[in-house]
Amino acid sequence: MEDTAKSALPAASVPPVDEGQGDAAPSSSKPGAVRTRPDPVASLKRHPLLAFMVVLVVSALGVPLAFLKGKPVYAAAAVIYVSPRFQANLQDAKEFELQSNTQYREYVQQQVRTINRYDIVEDALKRLGPLQSAVVTKGETMRHAIERLQGGLDISPIPDTYQIVVTLQGDKREGLAEMVNTVVKVFLEKSKVEEFFASDQRLQNLDEDRARLQKEIEEKQSKRTELAQELGVTTFTDNYVNPYDRLLVDAKEALAAAVRARIESQAQFDAVDPASKSGPRSLEAYAQDLASKDPALTSIQSNLNQRRSTLLTASSGLSPEHPGRKAAEREIAELEKERERIYQGLLKEFSSMILRQRQSDAFRSAQVVKKLSDEVDAQASQASWFTTKYQEGRTLGLDIDRARKRQDSIEERVSFLSLERRAPGFVRLFSEARQPGDPIKGGKTKLLAMAILAGLLLGLIAPTAVDVLDPRLHLPGDAEAVMGIEATGWLLKKNQAGPDFAVEQMHRLGSRIIQEIQNHGSRIFAFTSVKAGGGTTTIVTELARALTRVGVATLAVEANAYRADARYRSAGARGLTVVLRGGDHLDAAIVPGDDELPDHIPVGDVESETALPDLLNLISLLKDAASTYGAILIDLPPLLVSADAELIARAADVTVLIVEANAVTRPELQAAAKTLERVQPKAVSLVVNKVDILAGGGFGSRAKVEFETGEAPPTPKWAAPWLWR
Repeated sequence: MEDTAKSALPAASVPPVDEGQGDAAPSSSKPGAVRTRPDPVASLKRHPLLAFMVVLVVSALGVPLAFLKGKPVYAAAAVIYVSPRFQANLQDAKEFELQSNTQYREYVQQQVRTINRYDIVEDALKRLGPLQSAVVTKGETMRHAIERLQGGLDISPIPDTYQIVVTLQGDKREGLAEMVNTVVKVFLEKSKVEEFFASDQRLQNLDEDRARLQKEIEEKQSKRTELAQELGVTTFTDNYVNPYDRLLVDAKEALAAAVRARIESQAQFDAVDPASKSGPRSLEAYAQDLASKDPALTSIQSNLNQRRSTLLTASSGLSPEHPGRKAAEREIAELEKERERIYQGLLKEFSSMILRQRQSDAFRSAQVVKKLSDEVDAQASQASWFTTKYQEGRTLGLDIDRARKRQDSIEERVSFLSLERRAPGFVRLFSEARQPGDPIKGGKTKLLAMAILAGLLLGLIAPTAVDVLDPRLHLPGDAEAVMGIEATGWLLKKNQAGPDFAVEQMHRLGSRIIQEIQNHGSRIFAFTSVKAGGGTTTIVTELARALTRVGVATLAVEANAYRADARYRSAGARGLTVVLRGGDHLDAAIVPGDDELPDHIPVGDVESETALPDLLNLISLLKDAASTYGAILIDLPPLLVSADAELIARAADVTVLIVEANAVTRPELQAAAKTLERVQPKAVSLVVNKVDILAGGGFGSRAKVEFETGEAPPTPKWAAPWLWR
């Protein structure tokens, strides 16, 4: 995945891996060097019991098989010729012409399935006479012998020829050739008869079917004529336009316009409705606007202003106690009252007028919508009725055409059956079976050796097949191939890594965080997993402790309302939800670190919700906290199940996707990658968690040994043959 703002975190140093050789490569190897191609040796190490059981079972089954089947086997074979063309007596038998190679092969397969039919084998055994004892074992019933011979006859077409070979195998020479030749002879006789089996009865059935079709055609033609008269049409075609469709479309368009007009008129009425909160103020504003434009009011105000100006001019220069000045002031006050009275009267009149007008418009629009809705329903009913009837007429026409074609086919079939019942046919004997000579196979030692070899091969293949069919991601390289970026780091399973190597891996991941901080100034890192149980909380808390130990003040923030973790809980801590709701400052919600946890903020009481409140305010709060902390690690819920994870990932400086090895499948990681592409975070990093120590040919085991001993494991001699030294 490409970075939309800055580079993703650099890939963490990964121990050397070379699955092709099975041991460590130079220490500079990258995670991408871990190849995901099938590794039979590694698969065998992971599934030794499966390989052993496969070898044991196959070998054990091979021993009795060798003793049961390890006998000399003789074979006799006869060949039948199948002509690709029916040999007609009077004219071309079109009914039996094989128009393509596929049809011919199907006909050949039909003959192959017929040769060992029960009645054919039964007749062949009866015709053998004294030789019957050579193919029927002592004490065997006739039915069992027939069924055994049915399965024993190997019948198959010879590729690129017109021939079928019929082979019978047995542990004795006597009777094999006679049995094969008798079966073939009986088959050819029955095949000749069955090519036109019960032709008289077939002709009678065809005549009855022809009469039935004629009656069906007449009935459907009559019904189709009635439909045409009812609809007022002369023909039923695909291109005929339903006359009601245009009316229905026009009605729907008018209804849509009326609905928009009703919404607009209702909104205008609601804006001045005295019952609404802001209605009186809006109504007064509209009335004031109309009053200010009223010419009568303008004229009155002009006259009053002129009189007021005259009075002011006359009283100017007079002392306040002068009777003329007092009279002028009284008249000016009365003029002001008169102007206000006239203005208020106009306001009241205009308010009443606007309210009645808006109410009338809303009522009228609602009535128009109701009438148009009724019209649309009526037009839809008419269109549906016409379409149903018209389609019924078209269906009747198609049925009539099919019936006529069927009738024509019956006419042709009757004609050809009458003429070609005595035609030569397709099949004939090409080569009889001869008395067997030397055995074609047999021997116990060979079968036993083949069984043991098959067991060994299957024992090697089975573990590899199990790993190849496993849809889960096991290696860093598997995740890198899906995401298209190198992994920042990978972590072994806790119970396999050991305390020292686990701390070392976490320090390596911490160094990549520090490098990102120094190179790009990133401070806020959002950690989310592909699915639940990926170890996000463990990585966040341990990585925060590792960064704190090396001198980077780190704050762990639990932003997982989807499923809060008990490790973050602290007595008296109010949590992140209280801060987001404005009930507290972020500094007050920080719980000081101890030996178990670094400085952290628990999610707090989410009140049975699965999402954080006022989530858009979280990043701004954390950016303020970045002035105190060198790194802020956010513990998010799984990316594919929480919208919170998407929102925070988009705003964080770096989004770290945690992939749990042996648990996440390729489709799940692809879904997470598509989600990140849609979210478009600033930068994306990849961490593979819980890697099995034996995965990828044991590269994790070699990395641990190299860490503990300081020396790379030696390359096995079988992995570096003399040719490549």
